[in-house]
Amino acid sequence: MVKNMDSLNIDEVAKKLGLDQLTVINMCIRGRFPNAFQNENGDWLIPKSNFITTREQDERAEEVLRQIDRKNRGGRDETEIPYISAKAVSDFYQVRLEKVENWIKEGYLSGKQIEGDYFVPKEEFEYLKARRDSDTLEEELKNLLGEDFINSWDVEIEE
Repeated sequence: MVKNMDSLNIDEVAKKLGLDQLTVINMCIRGRFPNAFQNENGDWLIPKSNFITTREQDERAEEVLRQIDRKNRGGRDETEIPYISAKAVSDFYQVRLEKVENWIKEGYLSGKQIEGDYFVPKEEFEYLKARRDSDTLEEELKNLLGEDFINSWDVEIEE
């Protein structure tokens, strides 16, 4: 068995390979990493010898990814991107602030945390607002039901 200090945990391998943690766990279970093992806590450890990259190669790869991110943002630096508070998003969607924070943490919504508060890129929020305004349930029902749409909502209530 390989010593823990010569091994990487699931988080480290997922980051190194750019994969989801669950994917890495499944790869361990299927024997994709030679000599991978579970410690006494049941956590998977993968020997460093399974990876042929050096620290310098990893740093260069991270720099390339940062450059790609900058390019995808139109060359703008992270500090140039306007953000709005997660509170404004929660107010718009009429949900609790914690819900929006969870959306950010789980990756359903872009965002970042600054001094304990969460923020969402303004451009993404504007896109979502425009999409929500254009995606009305009523319009979809009209398209689906045609002439029957109007009559299907007429409900008489007897007292």
